[in-house]
Amino acid sequence: MPGETITIQAGQCGNQVGFSYWQQLAQEHGLSPDGTPSAWPHDTKYEFIDYSRRAPTDGPANQEASGSSSSGNGNGAIRPLSSRRNQTSYRDDNPELFFTISDADRYTPRAILIDLEPSVISKTLHCMPMFNPRNAHVSEQGSGAANNWSNGYRYGQEHIEEMVNLIDREVDKCDNLSHFQLIHSVAGGTGSGVGSRILEVLQDRYTSKKITTTVSVFPSNDKTSDVVVQPYNSILTLKRLIENSDGTFVFHNDALNNIENLLHLNHASAQSDGISGRTSFSGANKLIASVVASISNPIRFPGYMYTSIESIMATMVPTPELKFLTTSIAPFSTLATHHKYVNEYDMFLELSDDRYKSVILNNNNSTETYYLSLMNFLISPKHLDRREIRKGILKIQERTNFPSWASRTIGVVQGKQAPFVTDRVLQGIQLSNNTAIVELFEKILRQFDMLAKRKAYLNTYCEENSVEEVDRVAGVFAECRETVQTVIEEYKACKSINYLEDDDLDVNMN
Repeated sequence: MPGETITIQAGQCGNQVGFSYWQQLAQEHGLSPDGTPSAWPHDTKYEFIDYSRRAPTDGPANQEASGSSSSGNGNGAIRPLSSRRNQTSYRDDNPELFFTISDADRYTPRAILIDLEPSVISKTLHCMPMFNPRNAHVSEQGSGAANNWSNGYRYGQEHIEEMVNLIDREVDKCDNLSHFQLIHSVAGGTGSGVGSRILEVLQDRYTSKKITTTVSVFPSNDKTSDVVVQPYNSILTLKRLIENSDGTFVFHNDALNNIENLLHLNHASAQSDGISGRTSFSGANKLIASVVASISNPIRFPGYMYTSIESIMATMVPTPELKFLTTSIAPFSTLATHHKYVNEYDMFLELSDDRYKSVILNNNNSTETYYLSLMNFLISPKHLDRREIRKGILKIQERTNFPSWASRTIGVVQGKQAPFVTDRVLQGIQLSNNTAIVELFEKILRQFDMLAKRKAYLNTYCEENSVEEVDRVAGVFAECRETVQTVIEEYKACKSINYLEDDDLDVNMN
């Protein structure tokens, strides 16, 4: 049975993405901003009665069938079917895995909001009063972390007891907690620093039997960044991701900007053709939110396979070191009036297009990208065509490089489209674990080395202004760099035909 997910949003980026994410989930489950549920659409064929939530009765079992008109207000009678049409028990989804449900039938996100600066959280609480304001932690000073990892980490260390109390309170509300999800930025101050400290606490305190994943937004290149120390922040955060997470969904800002530009170009083209279609994304935050929501679709709208985060991560992560996942989205499927011709096979081709991946794949270099695992999510309001799916799987297997030790199986998740979604068209995302992550990490290391070799700005990470402290901080950075380099070498080594055999030899020698 799938368990609950607790989402932790840290920093400005994490809370902005989280805001879009919860908007998406609320829309899919028919929830208003204050958490009030809409009536489940009558035309869904999956409608069923949750008998555990019916009002108790002291009368005969067939009282309702015999024509009783009681309202079930405590007099012991079951309410007639017609008067219970608006009750949330008539659902085929599992919103309770991501929301708590009050006695007043109000839905509250299982979310904890953390920031050192109040503006984004204040907007979130104002625009979506379904959030529990007691689950928001904001610095009393409200000055932020100045885009410095050490400021965020130090603040997290000083206030960790308050944050743990928030987490514990949400954990106590769960019947079968299975998953922590951290949404944050890698290169800022709060998302990276406080997020790193939270990851360490989750690993030490909770996750002996729980899965921790992160939705990690990586910075744009140095030509467009206004944070000069972002390579330092990225290196320090990456070490914690490597050591304390079970899987990281990587979203690179440059790739997101490219996808957004393509969306705008095609939307403009559609409008110039006199087409009234529109894209469902107005920015990178909504793009990330849509992908993350789609990953949880088979959990929230259960089917026959991949109905838990454990089953998804077990398929995507072959070894503990190889856990950085790339996503891809087929954005043109959102232009419903112009792209009704898109079928399952076309969707597979769209998802395989490198232009729509969350990490830029540079096909100009001599290094080929190898895929360790690959899974396509097809979310449809109707039954899927298995022949088109089979055709798409064969085409992807033909075009994709797999290491010889890895399975060439293409996982396919047949998701259900929420009945509250108005655009009733085929949608899709792709999850993949591939070696293109090496290029992103190596770029971060190159930027880091340019600063570290001159010890530039190291003083901003020091607790005191002394040569010994600078040397200590430089040693910490060197250790973090070595950890990232180890993952790079692991991804390079996994292309080898003897990758798993080498591990067996190491075990035998020891």
